[in-house]
Amino acid sequence: MKLKKKIVLMGKLLFFAFAIIFSGCKEKNVPSIKIASDDSIEIQPRESFSELKENFWTSENGIVCVLIGYGFNDNDFVKKAINSLEKKFGLAENGGLVLPLVFPDDLHGRISSLRDVIEKNNVHGIVLLGAPENTHSPLARIKEEWNGNPPFNVFSIFPQDDVLGQEFTCNFVIDHEYTAGIQFGDTENKNEDDETLALLISSVEYAAELPFVLPQDSELYYHVQAVAGKRKVARYVDSETGIQSRNHFIILNSAE
Repeated sequence: MKLKKKIVLMGKLLFFAFAIIFSGCKEKNVPSIKIASDDSIEIQPRESFSELKENFWTSENGIVCVLIGYGFNDNDFVKKAINSLEKKFGLAENGGLVLPLVFPDDLHGRISSLRDVIEKNNVHGIVLLGAPENTHSPLARIKEEWNGNPPFNVFSIFPQDDVLGQEFTCNFVIDHEYTAGIQFGDTENKNEDDETLALLISSVEYAAELPFVLPQDSELYYHVQAVAGKRKVARYVDSETGIQSRNHFIILNSAE
């Protein structure tokens, strides 16, 4: 088990090195960033959902596991989300990038089964949408198996799981300004489907393209803002302690 993980890690490190080298050899559109006075930033989106294009992604360098949980697991949204992910990235079962999992059906009602799925696949990234309660438990065990440094990113969007557990096991967590710290899932608190899908697709693309694991440093919110697109983000501040989170962010209600 440990030998397998070392081989996978060495392979990914080589891939990251080549990705960094070749990225300097081709021209890219670098989004402009403006730092606002309220300690949030704005950045032009990398690609709007309305301009979704078909790309040819493969699972050669690892898959991105997408877990769709409570608040988003109704049939209509799941169908639309999987169709969009398949069109953009392809599904792992057909050699594409994304392995979609819908909770509870695909995990037999046990979020602990997520650990088995991750360990059986060559995972390059994980994106959680509406992570159910106790999602952090299997993620914590996986993190422990890698001595606290798994070789892939975990992005969490609008979780229903324990806040501290999500912050500990994920590279970053994104909430709405009015849902951070409270139970998510009420109809009036849901994002419109297109906006949620745009954020989901942007997160998957970012997880797929990153050649390194995001550290929880001062630069992290630039990455989160790039994922959020035109919506402004700011760091989450606990209302009781006044402590600012290192990797928990909120999408502000207003957008310019």
